Amino acid sequence: MRRLISIAAAITLLLTLTLTAGAASELPQLHCEAALVVAPETGFVLYSKNDLAKRSPSSLVKIMTALVVLENVDDLTAEVTVSPGAVANLKGLATSSLKEGEVMSVTNLLYCLLLNSGADAANALAEYTAGSIPDFVAMMNTRAGELGMTDTQFANPHGGDDASQYTTAADLAKLAVAAMKNQQLKDIVEIQYKRIPKTNKTNVDRYYFSNNALVISSTERRKTEDYYYRYANGLMTGYSAAAGYNLLASSKKDGLTLITVVLGATRDETSKEKYSYTDAIALMNWGYGNFKLAQLLTKLEPVTEAPVTLSSTTDSVTLVAPDAYTAIIPADVEPSAMSREVTVDSPLEAPLAKGEAVGEIVFSYDGLEYGRSPLVSQSEIERSFLLFALARISGFLVGPWLYASVGGLLFLGGLYAYLTVRMNKRRKSGGKYRG
Repeated sequence: MRRLISIAAAITLLLTLTLTAGAASELPQLHCEAALVVAPETGFVLYSKNDLAKRSPSSLVKIMTALVVLENVDDLTAEVTVSPGAVANLKGLATSSLKEGEVMSVTNLLYCLLLNSGADAANALAEYTAGSIPDFVAMMNTRAGELGMTDTQFANPHGGDDASQYTTAADLAKLAVAAMKNQQLKDIVEIQYKRIPKTNKTNVDRYYFSNNALVISSTERRKTEDYYYRYANGLMTGYSAAAGYNLLASSKKDGLTLITVVLGATRDETSKEKYSYTDAIALMNWGYGNFKLAQLLTKLEPVTEAPVTLSSTTDSVTLVAPDAYTAIIPADVEPSAMSREVTVDSPLEAPLAKGEAVGEIVFSYDGLEYGRSPLVSQSEIERSFLLFALARISGFLVGPWLYASVGGLLFLGGLYAYLTVRMNKRRKSGGKYRG
């Protein structure tokens, strides 16, 4: 079974749906251990495979490294001096060939980090931002907690294999969504290459091409596989012995943005084909071929009429959508074909403020829920003091006091009857005794 999850409007409601593979066009055959495809605008998960399984993140860690740096360093033009510790113990890791004592700006180190996947750049940035690598890792884990990455733990800023460093496809999707909202980070991961000017330790400029072959067009390709995907606009790849081939990708087509996570893919040893790319491309094509972003409600669109009491001017209120609402729906389904189920808080009583949330509408198709939106009062409705007072008096008369009064009367009536019977018996017995 394949899961579909819908989350209505930012940070509001999680809906879990289940869909068999036969409900859409046939799913691609994947070579990876875990995968996830999510639409960040709505939080709708189109596809998942082992998305909660803990995996080694490899260089995808560097996305968090960059995010923490960008959120905590104000001056990106500030110059950083590469320390001996930043370039030590990096055997087997990708680097940008930084040298001890080399001076480079924070911005250029970020290019080295995100395009060239430089572990030395990761260390240099970590030390500059937090004072030490351990303190920076603590910042990374704090930020992960803030993003809801509950199954993630970072142990270093560069992604080298470590038994205490792990994540999940679901958590990496949350990280990617946050990263692509950071404009400076987004600007870096979507470009094909960057020229890094010569420094105090180099006599020539460095040219770094993105390690994400999805964004490298055939005409710009340099020493990388031709996996160019015209709709891709970030993020990056990773590899390690423990992780396999990992890929975190962002793409946009026809207004629909997708975040695609592929973890633990392999490579064909004969053709050298990296299945992390082929899996990601297959998933994105499948997603765009089977789903679309559709507007289901316009802003302030009237949805239904609901009865309202305690008002002398009206006995109903129009419920409207507070904002335009879009959702991910099947590509072959028109928005008008979606089933609508309205729930209204009952009973509605005046006063009601204009824009007050009083219900919600749920959209579904073929038994599956695809989203929901709150409904609000179209207008302000004032309360009638007279109707309010009468309702409270009526409530008093038919409320607990009424039951208590009736109960008291029944008790007194029963007591009176009991005493009357007893007195009558005494009179009768007394007359016989005197006779």
